[in-house]
Amino acid sequence: MSRESFVQKFTELLKVTAMNDKLSLIDIHAHLSSKSEEELELRKNLGIITCFSAGTPQEWQNIIKFHNRKDVMISFGIHPWYAERFDALEYKEYFEQCDFVGEIGIDSFWCNVPIPIQKKSFEQQLQIASDLKKPVILHTKGQESLIADMIKDFSEKVCIHWFSGTERDFNRFLNQDCYFTLGPDTAMLCKKNNILNQRMVSEIPASRLFLETDGIDAIAWAHGMNTIDLAQIPKVLKENLEYTALIKNCSSASISEQMQNNLKNFLN
Repeated sequence: MSRESFVQKFTELLKVTAMNDKLSLIDIHAHLSSKSEEELELRKNLGIITCFSAGTPQEWQNIIKFHNRKDVMISFGIHPWYAERFDALEYKEYFEQCDFVGEIGIDSFWCNVPIPIQKKSFEQQLQIASDLKKPVILHTKGQESLIADMIKDFSEKVCIHWFSGTERDFNRFLNQDCYFTLGPDTAMLCKKNNILNQRMVSEIPASRLFLETDGIDAIAWAHGMNTIDLAQIPKVLKENLEYTALIKNCSSASISEQMQNNLKNFLN
């Protein structure tokens, strides 16, 4: 997408929220469900600006057809789970077309792909993002310290997706001025006195915060359910938005407006 086309699309994205009477919501990271048409219609009707993420070339093919929608953005990156199967350098066209790069990173918790292979793929994709001057969204499970070291000199903006590492690693990313998403279980865990999530909500500046669902399957997993209704998408986003506003002692509308500005700055 050309810079001119991107600016025009972003302007249209903000118009979507301005035309909607309900509280504006941004889902910065989601995976499209098998009920794609129904999900897209629900998100559109509620004025939810969504970035659908593709972690494989096949997933990219499933979502690129929706890239012309005014309420949809698309990110692309070889997810660390698939670093052994796909060579990022073979998908230059996808990286050029996406709105930002991700999710990319390293994972020693959920997958068995050798770390050196994941690290090489991650390094390649950071370089691609740097060359294209695009921000990245990162998957950091179990390798937060290594990733923090690797992005120290990265010149573009970085967003840490659904962080669940140690408080020490949280401090490192916070001090590196990273953006963060609040995962779909944030408010729930905070109310259960999870210290890390409480710190995230209270200490991450509002100017560095986003909401995410990670998709309907992730919501179900986070809440210990096998399946859930699509209506949980806006419910979870709104719950986390309102909880954040409560902790930061401001209105939900002001946090919503701040996140729109964050999106503009992140994608600048």
